[in-house]
Amino acid sequence: MLRAKSNKKKSGQTRQPQVVARPSQPASFRVALIGNPNAGKTTIFNALCGARQHTGNYAGVTVEKKAGLLEGHEGFEVIDLPGTYSLKPKSADEEITSRVLHGEAGGEQKPDLAVVVLDAGNLKRSLYLCLQVQETGVSAIAVLTMSDIAKRRGYTVDVQALEKALGFRVVEVTQATKQHIASLVEVIVGECPHPASGTPPRMRGGVGVGGGDIDETYAAIDKILRKAVQKAEVKSSPTKKIDALLTHRVFGLLAFTLIIGAMFFSIYAGAKPVMDAIDGFMKGMGQAARSGLAGYPVTASLIADGVIAGAGSVLVFVPQIMILFLFIAILEETGYLARAAFLSDKLLGWTGLNGRAFIPLLSSFACAVPGILSARVMPTDRARMATILIAPLMSCSARLPVYVLFIGAFIEPRFGALWAAVALFAMHLVGISVAMPLAWLLNRHVLRKTSESPFILELPEYHLPRLQNVWRRVYDAAMNFLKRVGGIIFALSIVIWALAYFPHSQKLTNLTTMQFAIEKGIKVTHLPTHIANLKADERKAFEEELQTRLQSVHLRDSYLGRFGVAVEPFFRPLGFDWKISVAVLAAFPAREVFVSTLGIIFSVNDADESPEVLGKQLIAEKRPDGKPTYDALLAISVMIFFALCAQCMSTLATIRRELNSTVWAVTVFVVLTSLAYAASFAVYQTGRWIG
Repeated sequence: MLRAKSNKKKSGQTRQPQVVARPSQPASFRVALIGNPNAGKTTIFNALCGARQHTGNYAGVTVEKKAGLLEGHEGFEVIDLPGTYSLKPKSADEEITSRVLHGEAGGEQKPDLAVVVLDAGNLKRSLYLCLQVQETGVSAIAVLTMSDIAKRRGYTVDVQALEKALGFRVVEVTQATKQHIASLVEVIVGECPHPASGTPPRMRGGVGVGGGDIDETYAAIDKILRKAVQKAEVKSSPTKKIDALLTHRVFGLLAFTLIIGAMFFSIYAGAKPVMDAIDGFMKGMGQAARSGLAGYPVTASLIADGVIAGAGSVLVFVPQIMILFLFIAILEETGYLARAAFLSDKLLGWTGLNGRAFIPLLSSFACAVPGILSARVMPTDRARMATILIAPLMSCSARLPVYVLFIGAFIEPRFGALWAAVALFAMHLVGISVAMPLAWLLNRHVLRKTSESPFILELPEYHLPRLQNVWRRVYDAAMNFLKRVGGIIFALSIVIWALAYFPHSQKLTNLTTMQFAIEKGIKVTHLPTHIANLKADERKAFEEELQTRLQSVHLRDSYLGRFGVAVEPFFRPLGFDWKISVAVLAAFPAREVFVSTLGIIFSVNDADESPEVLGKQLIAEKRPDGKPTYDALLAISVMIFFALCAQCMSTLATIRRELNSTVWAVTVFVVLTSLAYAASFAVYQTGRWIG
């Protein structure tokens, strides 16, 4: 049962929380949340701050700073410090935690209160960190989590005895419900203005961080445990039985493959209905704009083909981003990600990496930027550099729209959704198949050798996923996608529309109309009369054919078309025509722009950039000899190029910041882009040779 306990007597009335805006002045009180990894710290932070969170970096370093306002209390800032087992740092994240608590982080005020998250399931280890926090001189309280796991392991924690032994308040929170979080908030608010004076007498001897003997520290911990921990009836845990299957060297890898395969199938098939709904809505808006602005063709095209099409190209892929992060959040919440890291250790060993690289590389499948940042957990500089340098090869969510477009156009219609999912999975394997040998090369022959450290991993108990945490992760991912790339895509969409529309010569319009009439055996002067005499459906088809011809000619004569024709010879060995070439070049700042660029190029044929509609247009595109312009071989060539190419300025900028080296960032761009060109060339030319 969920409980929230403390020795403090509660008043008859509980303060009702009121939502307040983030103050313009600095927070009056700073509360630091600290705990071991997997102790429930993030759950507590989300419950304390709700939606009022913000992220940034600590001064002078690239470690992410996550903070928020205490919900219902103006002036209380809560800082979610990186998880750590000790204040004796072994990584950049752990170092910033130690520096913040010691008041040594540049530009960071020392916290007024430290909230130490104690994992009841691993209380001895949590207490080691807790005693170190006490020695920093920061007033502290504790939050006891995972009591249900402790009971399954055969013991219970006496909260009152633990409070007495530690000398400060302890609040037990097994699940972060509103009632019990309110009790924790009450304790935080009560402790900040009136911190306990001094350090408990038993800590004055300098145990732990202050240079004391580690045996003395654990002697103090054992004394606390004898007072606060009681034996209980052991309840059977399903964790060992589940692990017997999920960590098995054969069945575990099979289960891992099935789980990842299910994720990709859901990304492709599960998102389709929502994407179709968004597509239909945006298409309706575009048609309404054209009808309402029929007398103003330039403005109508700007609104329909530029603004609405640009917004649609951003929104239509949000469902896939959300499904991807839904799977990642559920796997993390349940405890499976740690098992996946354990399994991957065997797969990564030959490359010179170990299981610690799994989380950064998995994060890179969502976005390489957080994946690169999370490489700070790597124990050596060489392993960290190798992980960072191969992270861009993981197929991030920005590549997903490209895969979905071409697989949907050339794979699914012939082979169905199952094989489409297999193709999607295979495209993600392309980057991995290049990244692993590259990691081996970097570790064995390029990067400076350093001492190796063993891979030690704690496997947490399995949990049911906390829906609030899952939703927060999914929501944040969607919002970050819209904020980080939405504006870029929208702005570039307007620019590309303008380049694709102008100069729009009236002389070219008249000449094309004349040629079209001659082909149909109609005198130009009789063309309006001929159209007027046609039946309604025939008239519509005739006008659409003429409009398509005009749009095609104007597009090729536009500034965008002229540029595409100029660069086409360079990309022709890959099978790219000028339209694909322009879209590829436009995507170098951000891959997401590729589909929206193609959408704008083809939207002159009265369509938006929905994957389904755009895919049909790709299939229907013909060369002058009547043969299809695009086919499955071209689709594979484009996808291979995107799987390997370093088309993301944000990723390159992050590499430069993390490694403090412009040379490495430029090297990554040159090497991966060259690999992409060579691989795409080999695939396309081999396919043509085979026939």
